[in-house]
Amino acid sequence: MPARGRKDNTTRIPPGGLRWLIFTRQSRGRHSYPLLGILLLAVFGAVALPLLNSLVIYPAYTKILVGTFEDAARRLAVLTIPPSIKHTRLNRTVLDTPRFLADVYRLETDFGLLKVRVFSPGGTILYSTDTQEIDNVESGPLFTDLVSKGRRYAHLGVLHSKPIHGQTVTIDTVSAFVPLMRGGAFLGAFELVFDVTEPKQQLDRFNAYATAGTFAISFCLLAAVLVLIRQEAAKEHNRRQAEKLREDVDQITRHDIKSPLLGMLNGITYLENFTNVDQEQQEMLNDMRHAANTGMDLINRSLDLYKMEAGNYDYAPAEVDILSVCRRVTNDLSDLARSKGVTVRTLYGDAPLAPEDVLTLSTEENLFYSVLANLVKNAVEASTSDDTVELRIRAREEFTVAVHNPAQVPEAMRANFFDKYATAGKRTGTGLGTYSARLMVEVMGGRINMHSSEEGGTIVTVALPL
Repeated sequence: MPARGRKDNTTRIPPGGLRWLIFTRQSRGRHSYPLLGILLLAVFGAVALPLLNSLVIYPAYTKILVGTFEDAARRLAVLTIPPSIKHTRLNRTVLDTPRFLADVYRLETDFGLLKVRVFSPGGTILYSTDTQEIDNVESGPLFTDLVSKGRRYAHLGVLHSKPIHGQTVTIDTVSAFVPLMRGGAFLGAFELVFDVTEPKQQLDRFNAYATAGTFAISFCLLAAVLVLIRQEAAKEHNRRQAEKLREDVDQITRHDIKSPLLGMLNGITYLENFTNVDQEQQEMLNDMRHAANTGMDLINRSLDLYKMEAGNYDYAPAEVDILSVCRRVTNDLSDLARSKGVTVRTLYGDAPLAPEDVLTLSTEENLFYSVLANLVKNAVEASTSDDTVELRIRAREEFTVAVHNPAQVPEAMRANFFDKYATAGKRTGTGLGTYSARLMVEVMGGRINMHSSEEGGTIVTVALPL
């Protein structure tokens, strides 16, 4: 037995929109995604760029600064050692020469070094600008684990001078240890301490300007996006208000139009029952009744579509011979097809639909009739003389009916073929036919899709559950 549809199969996609900084389901419309993306990018930039500058860029420049002075220390240390003792282990006797003392003095004066220290291989301080440190032994892990193994080391530090007139001067320094090696043997080491206060201050100013600049750019972008979002929210609010007003007007109009139509039907019934009418007058009354009933059907169907859009349509499926409905659709549209010179052919499986073919489906007959009539009417109207419109019906895992016509849908229309008010090539088209078909198919628990190409024409397929 075919599966019965349920009311919860109704799908209603609320219009997208924005709310001022409130990210709810109603505010996640398709138009908001670019602005929300830019907003997130601005927030990310406001946080990430200053962090990137402080945690990556600034340390990298500092490392370059320290490395520059480390290389300078290596060159100065090599030039300070006299050639005669270049490959000799450093000790007090080796260094106690006028040449060495003169070279150390030039280092301190010509290059503005704050301190110079010379170490023996055992870590004893053989020379120091601070004479009180001479003969002390350097035994820390920095010297024993790095310098004595032949590895250079430099680090950024701060030197506080003695108070002058109540003020302490802070000096930025780079201390560089330069080991002297011969093959794998450790001969001793130099330590040179440079005054880097000025380049360090320039680096700090650069970092401050860069951080402030990234903050300013990010927050300007953030402010601009927030203004755009607010404007978008105002437009969306106005659009929703206008849509609500239109819906209210539509409901009032439908109600007001039904009243005179009911009065017309009552008047026709009165004339038929209580007056003598001839054949010609009776035909006129029949035409009037048919026109009034058609108007009532259109209004009722419009109300049904409104309920489907709102998600509260009362779907009432029943057992229906679906093939009989297909025959009725083609019969009702036969006059239109003849006037266009179009042939309508119905296939059930791979054979023409026979009068005795029966297929029972649990659905709402009027809904299915409206869907199929809309699609076949559109196919006939899109065709030209001598074209053939085919209805291809199959019932396997699910019931499908495909409506094919040789014409192709314009490229610009394919993406929004089932959207509201989407139409092309028809002077009197409202753009509601395929939109209402989609709504009704979704109410019935099925799906609808369209494929169009220049070679294959257009095929609109409706699938309903079995």
